[in-house]
Amino acid sequence: MRGRLPPSAGETDVSGRQQPTTDSARVASLPGPTSVRVARRVHGGLVEYDGYSNDAWSYLPDHGGYVPNLFVDVDVDDARLPGVPTC
Repeated sequence: MRGRLPPSAGETDVSGRQQPTTDSARVASLPGPTSVRVARRVHGGLVEYDGYSNDAWSYLPDHGGYVPNLFVDVDVDDARLPGVPTC
């Protein structure tokens, strides 16, 4: 599945993490907006941003890490990202 990181993710970039937690090692810095390829989704550490919270993370194989689904923009309003397998 393809998605994109929104232009206003609250910071200048979104951190790609080695594991699906905010305290995991940073493996990538992704500016928004940028297109990304999502290979799978997992449940990980809870992320809270702008009144929303979610523990869903997407694995971005081209960047070798995970980003919170809160920062992945797709054409549906569903943090589970329909069509992306859960691992």
